[in-house]
Amino acid sequence: MITRNIVSFSTAATEEIGRAIAAVLDPGTLVVLEGDLGAGKTALTRGIAVGLGLTSMVTSPTYTIVSEHISENGGTDMFHFDVYRLHDSDDFIAAGLDEYFYRGGVCVLEWGDKVEDILPENRLRIELRGNGSKRDICITYPDMMKQPMALIMKSLSANKEIEI
Repeated sequence: MITRNIVSFSTAATEEIGRAIAAVLDPGTLVVLEGDLGAGKTALTRGIAVGLGLTSMVTSPTYTIVSEHISENGGTDMFHFDVYRLHDSDDFIAAGLDEYFYRGGVCVLEWGDKVEDILPENRLRIELRGNGSKRDICITYPDMMKQPMALIMKSLSANKEIEI
């Protein structure tokens, strides 16, 4: 696993990071987001949705647990989870939420540390810290994503609101 650190200085920059990351997300990829309330998890997810070409509005699915964002043009669907209100992985499995991992879309899972023991090992993990305009973003990804992620980092370095 490889870890890279990024600093975002605005919500728009956090969304731009999500858009860039979407370029390397194949159907079936799991993205686990961790961070405090207000750290930018949903903003990053909005960027991923835009990068995947999805047009539905992305908000935090806290009360619904999972929101389905279905591609209207035959592209990749996205399933956005917020497991904050679940107790543990047993609740996740009992609700049948693990079945989404096999539906061929990108799964973005907020508060993934609550169910980490059942998550596939080969996943992208993004930890966000801070709130307001400045966010520290730590991205951990498998070795097989090394080259595409290096290209993403290079493209993001041109944005003055992002520090690599």
